Amino acid sequence: MSSLRVLVSRITTKKVPALTLVVVGIVGMIAGVLAATITLNQAVYTGEVGTYHNNTGVFTVNDNGLAVVANAASTNATSAITIAGSGIALNNALTGGHWMDVLTFVMNTPAVGTHTATIIARNGAGPEGTSLVTVTSGVWTTSGSSSGTVTFYVDLGTASLTAPVTVYVNVN
Repeated sequence: MSSLRVLVSRITTKKVPALTLVVVGIVGMIAGVLAATITLNQAVYTGEVGTYHNNTGVFTVNDNGLAVVANAASTNATSAITIAGSGIALNNALTGGHWMDVLTFVMNTPAVGTHTATIIARNGAGPEGTSLVTVTSGVWTTSGSSSGTVTFYVDLGTASLTAPVTVYVNVN
């Protein structure tokens, strides 16, 4: 009888590690099957159907795309500025969670003059879509040595957009 007990205790101690290995093996096989059947599809969102640029040739306007406003900020868009040799950041009133478009105005050739930028953003179907925002800058003064850039953060006034989004930029 005592040898039977010893035999049974040896069998049960060997079953637990074997059972653990079997369970770990089964879980590993299930994870492998799931990993082999998961398909990732990349969705590329361009967010903007086009940008219309009309300017005097002093600036090249680059649309850096859409982003979500992280932190609120008060407007400085209408401030008069002098473009020298450094970057200037302008924005209309920014509200956290809203969509914004980021535009960069780069000097082509330094010229003496004053300029005003008007940015109009629209979204949705139709010939012009629905107006989101119109922002007119303050007066930008340039000199013969101006080489700076102006980055303009335009809050579109909404947390949701309807494709397509179109941005019109006019620099006088």
